[in-house]
Amino acid sequence: NARRERWETLISVKQLRRQPDVRHVEPNYRLHTALEPNDSAYDLQWHYPLIGLPAAWDVTIGDPGVVVAVIDTGILSNHPDLAGQLVAGYDFVRDPAADGDGIDPDPEDPGNRANPGNSRFHGTHVAGTVAARGNNRIGVSGVAWGARVMPLRALDDGGGTSYDVAQAVRFAAGLANDSGTFPAAAAAIINLSLSGEGFSQMNQALYRELRERGTIVVASAGNEATRAPAYPA
Repeated sequence: NARRERWETLISVKQLRRQPDVRHVEPNYRLHTALEPNDSAYDLQWHYPLIGLPAAWDVTIGDPGVVVAVIDTGILSNHPDLAGQLVAGYDFVRDPAADGDGIDPDPEDPGNRANPGNSRFHGTHVAGTVAARGNNRIGVSGVAWGARVMPLRALDDGGGTSYDVAQAVRFAAGLANDSGTFPAAAAAIINLSLSGEGFSQMNQALYRELRERGTIVVASAGNEATRAPAYPA
């Protein structure tokens, strides 16, 4: 088998190096191309090679046991590139004017109700960046398409409050929250592609607790091209 052949090759190399008439010897290594998925729009994801993703995919495409909570505007659960990629989520937008039905177990993104044609579906975009299904010949590839996404709605198309975001974070981490429920399994990673002004002592304590628990929290910063602090990052 391959392991035995490798072992025999290394033994032969070691023996040859001892020969006085041998100047240099080394294995003739086998090389192969890095994994590139066959998704139809993969060629548009020019930034992936810049961060070494094809080589990383040779090591792993992610693990379905790893759940990434995406706290954002919710999800388009019927998106074909997210089929089989989602675990149960929740909706933490409590403002009836923004949501209509308050906190509930449906994280579906309703889009921009006032102007549906102007909907951004930002949460679906972020979820796709994390784990859009790769090698399925459609759409794009997620960074870790072997992982799973927990969609948590804490923003509407116009934004949201730090309190609602904090409740979604607590749910993702398996902590007590205003929904009165907990996920089947806490998220290992919590993604917050959002930011705003204003320091929150409550949130600082929450994120410190998550760090101590070993939860990875990723938050965006820099989109505004300013030196002003952006929170929660």
